[in-house]
Amino acid sequence: MTASPASTPPMPSEAAPDAAREATLAADVAHLRAQFPETRALYREVCALLFFRYGITPTANKLYGLVRKGSMGTPTEVLAQFWADLRGKMRVTIDQPGLPEALKAIAADAVQSIWQAANEAATGELAALRAEARLQASEAQAQRDQARAAVVVAEQATAAVQAGLDAAQRARAALQGELEAERQAHAAARARQEEGVRQAEALERQLQELRTQFSTELERTREQVAVAQERAEATERRALREIDQERTLRQKAEQAAADLRAELAAVQARAQDAAVAGAEARARLQAERDTLRRQLAETEQALGRGQAAQDGLRVELEAALRRAERAQAEATASRRLATTRRRAPVTRTKFKPGPA
Repeated sequence: MTASPASTPPMPSEAAPDAAREATLAADVAHLRAQFPETRALYREVCALLFFRYGITPTANKLYGLVRKGSMGTPTEVLAQFWADLRGKMRVTIDQPGLPEALKAIAADAVQSIWQAANEAATGELAALRAEARLQASEAQAQRDQARAAVVVAEQATAAVQAGLDAAQRARAALQGELEAERQAHAAARARQEEGVRQAEALERQLQELRTQFSTELERTREQVAVAQERAEATERRALREIDQERTLRQKAEQAAADLRAELAAVQARAQDAAVAGAEARARLQAERDTLRRQLAETEQALGRGQAAQDGLRVELEAALRRAERAQAEATASRRLATTRRRAPVTRTKFKPGPA
C-alpha cells in the first residue's frame, strides 16, 4: 500500500504584510539563494517557502520580485510544475495485489478523508493561534506607541520647562544688571559723601583760619558750617537709604534664585519619573514579546502532536486494511473449498451375486 498525503494547506495570504514579516521573508529568500544557486531550484524552493511557511499563494510576479533571476517565463514554468506536483501529492493511491478495485477505491477515499479531516483540524487550530498572536502583537504595538507618545510628551514638557528656566536665567541676568547699576549708584553716593566730608574738613580749616582773622564773621561761619553739616548728614541718610534698598534688592534676587533652583529640582524629578515610566513600559513590552514567543513554541509543539496523531491513524488504518485483506483471502479460500466439494462425483458400490 502506498499513501501520498498532501502537506498542510496554507492560510490565505495577507493583503498587506507588515514590515517585520517582509524583512523575515527577504532574509529567508537570501538564505535559499545561497543554498540553491541554480535558478529553477531557487524558484521552486521560494515557491514552497511562500506557500507552506508563510501561507502566501505564490504568483509569477511575486516569485520574480523576490528572486530577480532569469526571465519572467522561468517563474511561470516553475509555478505550473509546483501546482502539478501538489495536485499529485493530494491524490491517495492503494496498490495491493489481489485486492478488488472497489475495496481499493473505498480504502483510498477513507485514507484521503481522514488525512484531509486531520489537516483541516490542524489548520483551524493554527489559524486561531495565528489570529491570537497577531492580536497580541497589535496590542503590544499599540502599547509601545503609547509609551513612545508618553516619552514625546515628557520630552516636550522638559523642553518647555527648560525654556522657562532659560527665561528665568535671562531675568536673573537682568536683575543682576540692575543690581550692578544700583551698586554703581551706591558707589557714586559714597563718593559724594566722601566729597562732602572733604568739603566739611575744608570748611573746618577755613573756619580755623577765619577764627584768627575774622572774629566778627565767626557766627556766620559757624552757621555755614552747621548748614554744611546738615547737608552732609542728609547726604549720609540718603546714602544709608540707598544701601538699605540695595540690601533689599539683593535679598529679593537671592530669594528668586532659590525659587528657580527649587523649580529646576522639581522639573528634574518629573523628568526622571517620566524616564522611569518609559523604562517600565519597555520592560513590560519585552515581557509580552517573550510571552508571544513562548506561545508560538507551544503552538509548534501542538502541531507536532497533531502530526504524530495523524501518523498513528495511518498505522491503524494500514493494520485494518491488512486484516481486511486476510479476511478477504480466507473468504475466497472458503468459497473455493465449497465449490470443489459440490463438484466432486459420488462413488456408489453395486452388489453382484456370485455363482451358486
